[in-house]
Amino acid sequence: MKLSPAPSLAEFIATNESETYGSMQQTTSAGVGGSSPDMAGDGVGFKPVAAGETFLVTVCVVCCFVICKSSYDIMKKWRGKLDVYIIGSGPIGLTAALLASQSSATSKIVMYEERTRAQLMGRSHQIMLDGRSVSFMRKLGVDFDNLEGCWEKDRFYTRIGIFQDYLLSVLQQRCLPEMSIHLGTKFTQQIANTIHGSTKQLAVVIAADGLRGSSSSILGLSDEFLILPCKAYGSFSAFERSNQPQVPTPDTRVRKLKLDLSAFGTEFRVPDIIKSSFHLKVFGTFRHRYMSLLCDKTESNLVRQLRITSDPVILRNIFQESFNNYRCKGEARMTDMEALSMRCSNRLTEIKLAHRKEAVAYVEDEHLIVLVEGDAARNLNQSLGFEVNLGLRGIESLGKLFQYLSMTTNKHEILKALTLKVKHTTRLNEDIIRTKITAELKQTKTSSSREVKR
Repeated sequence: MKLSPAPSLAEFIATNESETYGSMQQTTSAGVGGSSPDMAGDGVGFKPVAAGETFLVTVCVVCCFVICKSSYDIMKKWRGKLDVYIIGSGPIGLTAALLASQSSATSKIVMYEERTRAQLMGRSHQIMLDGRSVSFMRKLGVDFDNLEGCWEKDRFYTRIGIFQDYLLSVLQQRCLPEMSIHLGTKFTQQIANTIHGSTKQLAVVIAADGLRGSSSSILGLSDEFLILPCKAYGSFSAFERSNQPQVPTPDTRVRKLKLDLSAFGTEFRVPDIIKSSFHLKVFGTFRHRYMSLLCDKTESNLVRQLRITSDPVILRNIFQESFNNYRCKGEARMTDMEALSMRCSNRLTEIKLAHRKEAVAYVEDEHLIVLVEGDAARNLNQSLGFEVNLGLRGIESLGKLFQYLSMTTNKHEILKALTLKVKHTTRLNEDIIRTKITAELKQTKTSSSREVKR
């Protein structure tokens, strides 16, 4: 006996529709010929039945597709795991490790740091986390109530050594089986030769060892930086008071600082047609004090003279008098001896952003991805007290990048994911130039009516 093949789904639906249509015609004819109205009414009901069957079949097909697609995505997530290597345990490197530890896309986390934990804790200078960085760190499990520091509005101030030690403790408390932190271990070419991925598992290396770090060069990235102007002039000073405690303190910001430098020569007495606006920022702990003086990029006579002056006493005097006028309550005045020992810029210079030309790389032969973050990727030529926030902006997209990379199955998808990372980095650099310095100039809490003069 020969079996006929089973009809396809489309033939099955067409056969049902033709049979139903024929039944409806017969029933309608019977109704017209004098049959009872009830018989005619029953015949009309066949059309909704056929439509219902078609709808059910469509729903079944869609459900099967969704189930198969979801199963495929789950299998990709299960198979796609990343080995993450982090070089440097500064605030940026440790935050990247926290992101990796929270991601379901990572299978192993390895960190290398040249300094010991005692050396990390001994780092004394102060960092400031703005409101956006605070919210970002809270999502990663950072409890600021258990972290030594102080608040001013939504900004948090702490010592960098305290912050690093706290993040290390958080990482160790998570007790991940495939996480290892190698403190006191310098990243060398020998270690780099042991890092590679496989056809089923990518390796991601995050170089966050600072501006003077050598990991990027060891990994084969270019050391070329692009220099971009930030449309502002500035100068910087720093001094230390060894008899003062390392207590974090909020910034002091002074807007529209008035400078009277007529005592330094006739060139400073020329009336200005273009008005220049100076902005002062005093930051750091009571022991290590820093000051930055910013102004818009204008061609006023005062700005021009401060840019070309060869007398280092002028800016030193400006910083000394500014500090004595706007120091914190209870803080001692700066003496002339302290002013002489103060590290200070000799003149106003243009503030510029240097960012690495090659901050993302894919080594296809070794299935290895290299990312450069923090000061190793971008830095300003003057310290303005918010640099750590720029580094945190750069790694905000790492969580999504880990997920995308874990789902990739070919080179095209990997490059597409890395393209999104490059776009994020480019937007960040443009934002620093276009808005960050401007916001720093405007984000002041004190409008000065005092004159700084000698």
